[in-house]
Amino acid sequence: MRLPTFAAFALGTLSLSAQQGDKKEHGNMDPVVPEDLIPPSPVLPVDQALKSFQIAPGFVIEPVATEPLVEKPVCLDFDPAGRIWVCEMRGYMPDIDGKGESEPLGRISVLEDSDGDGKADKKTVFLDKVLLPRAVCVYNDGILFLDENRLCWQKRDGLTPVGEAVVIDGKFNGGGNVEHKPNGLMPNLDNYLYLAKSDKRLRRNGDKWQIEDTTFRGQWGIARDDWGRLYHNHNSAFLFGESLAPNLLQGNQAVKLKFNDNNALGSNRTWPIRVTPAINRAYMSKENGYKEQTLDPKTHKLINCTAAAGITVYRGTNFPKDWYGMGFSTESCANLVKAIKITEKDGKPGGTHPLGEKEFLASTDERFRPVNVYSAPDGSLYLVDMYHGIIQHKTYQTSYLRQQHLARGLDKPGLGHGRIYRIRSTSGKLEPKTDIAALQGLDLVKMLMHDNAWHRETAQRVLVQRKDAATIPFLEKLAANGSPVARVHAFWTLEGMGALKAQHLAAPLKDKDAKVQASALWATTRLDASELSKLEPILVSLKPAEIEDAPYLARALGPVGTPKALEALAKLLKDESKARFIREAAISGLHGHEAEFKKLADPKDKALAGWLEQGEKNAKPDTQGPGLKGAELASWTRGKALYAGEAVCFSCHGPDGSGVTQLGPPLDGSEWITGKPETLVKILLHGMTGPVTVAGETYTPSTDMPALGMNPMFTDEKIADVMTYVRNEWSNKAPVVTPAEVKKVREATKDRSGRPWTEAELK
Repeated sequence: MRLPTFAAFALGTLSLSAQQGDKKEHGNMDPVVPEDLIPPSPVLPVDQALKSFQIAPGFVIEPVATEPLVEKPVCLDFDPAGRIWVCEMRGYMPDIDGKGESEPLGRISVLEDSDGDGKADKKTVFLDKVLLPRAVCVYNDGILFLDENRLCWQKRDGLTPVGEAVVIDGKFNGGGNVEHKPNGLMPNLDNYLYLAKSDKRLRRNGDKWQIEDTTFRGQWGIARDDWGRLYHNHNSAFLFGESLAPNLLQGNQAVKLKFNDNNALGSNRTWPIRVTPAINRAYMSKENGYKEQTLDPKTHKLINCTAAAGITVYRGTNFPKDWYGMGFSTESCANLVKAIKITEKDGKPGGTHPLGEKEFLASTDERFRPVNVYSAPDGSLYLVDMYHGIIQHKTYQTSYLRQQHLARGLDKPGLGHGRIYRIRSTSGKLEPKTDIAALQGLDLVKMLMHDNAWHRETAQRVLVQRKDAATIPFLEKLAANGSPVARVHAFWTLEGMGALKAQHLAAPLKDKDAKVQASALWATTRLDASELSKLEPILVSLKPAEIEDAPYLARALGPVGTPKALEALAKLLKDESKARFIREAAISGLHGHEAEFKKLADPKDKALAGWLEQGEKNAKPDTQGPGLKGAELASWTRGKALYAGEAVCFSCHGPDGSGVTQLGPPLDGSEWITGKPETLVKILLHGMTGPVTVAGETYTPSTDMPALGMNPMFTDEKIADVMTYVRNEWSNKAPVVTPAEVKKVREATKDRSGRPWTEAELK
């Protein structure tokens, strides 16, 4: 249950004070960077800050908005006119102890460039006194936003709020601290909003908001590509990419599928251009008696990322064409932006670092805090710089880091700074300013064909929100004839308007372009049964354009459910058996048809047979919960809240207990969870270090699981509650745990003082 961070290296436990990030076994916190090598860190005016940057050849960085127009920006969204709606998290760590952070100092503001020179010159505070705003998505009649705890909707008339904000979900952001909250609200091709640090997705239906389950993703920042595939990261990993469209494998709630579509893209090596002493565990070095080294002993610079934050997949028109589809990830502690070339083979993403041992952008200014990055309306890349001396939250700050902050005055000033930059190619053109909301009919539909992704995606958002029936004939024509990406936008726009029919997918399903075919197959999952049945003749005879399309076809055939469709599915599983996730996709679509398909399935495929049996058995959802009663059920219920709240276990082990790549192993089906209770008590009290073997597979988390027992917040009862929950959730069934059992082990192991266990010690 390791706790990752919002924007810094965090191996510590939850706390209420600034130095609870300290670990008792980390007795030696002596600095490892010679003091004479550490330059001062004054607040730099923008003109001097620009001189601190080193950027890849052929690119320049220039300010779009700076203080006083913007303060502590963390994220933004563009409206159809190209105006910037920015969340200003002004209340974040106003001093070294975070005093006053609970005060609603934040804003959601609108920045405008009225003279077209590329720089914002006008600011409108749309919402003031917002508690730590962290995400915003602009609609024609309002904005959806996240503050510290709530998901809210604020109606608007232009740049003026109308009435009070409506709280859609007052506890949407769950428990924990500011580093452990959902963020993103990113519109995707499929007309859903997706988030990082969350297992929910959102969709607007009239005046109501539909909240659905999805895969838990990342920590801070989420991105997409042209085809709607998602990208995320966490503090110690720059970028992950998914090979399949979101929720493609989640169509059958009667089957507990275990799959991992998190593909690490490139390494996590960093190349800062200044020494980096102000890293939370920078003292960890062989010189100080540790096995690990946070900083390179020769250069005194961070070795691997510890504060990866906002990301994007660049899809603009200003950069050279070979930069289209490049991944960018920010690293706020090391003051840099990483470029990652995203590759693909048979639909599986990979990544390389095109600049070798140099970063796309790096700064010698220690206060430069890049936290988010976006493809912009003008085709360039926009970079959000929080420009704040302290980036590590008080919950995890160590005594070492506190001293580093104070030594260079990084704790002051607490307010007043923030920047948004534009990065552009010196050889590329910028797109002229366009107000997409001012377009009508065919002119608006034509924007779906634009080379700049912002234009296409904004046009789709406007069309979906308007639902103008007069545009449907134009969209139908574009779905049948157009560039691959324009065709895909056209039929997904029809889907968002509630106008998608089988006839709109007939031609795209037969397309030779693998991405078009995959997206059309994905879109069939949005048709009702009567419309889907019209596509049976096409689907049963369809051949995947490439192997990457096979799971999409498997997913589409299952819901048809006819004998011909099921026979075609059985043949597909045989012919394309090497396709990744093809069996999982088949099960996802077979909900309600498992019994019929069992007769056609390969009896030698034990996993498939098990899933089919599970689906048939669980056709009716189990409403009995954990099967506990009375005080035991009460303990389980408290533990469930702790798992998703104070303990933040879900961050590293997933809301469904399936684990998170490089963070934490699975808890569902783990012998460590359902085995001897005293072993699990030891782990929760004092933590654990990898590698660890779970169900025959070895996992090596990037950092240790923290010692909850060292935090006075976690009483014997709370630890027992968490254990009772995880031992009786998902497929796990094991005896409950009492506070008395925890107390006994706590007393017997008190001399360990939070030193993490190894697998060998516990066996």
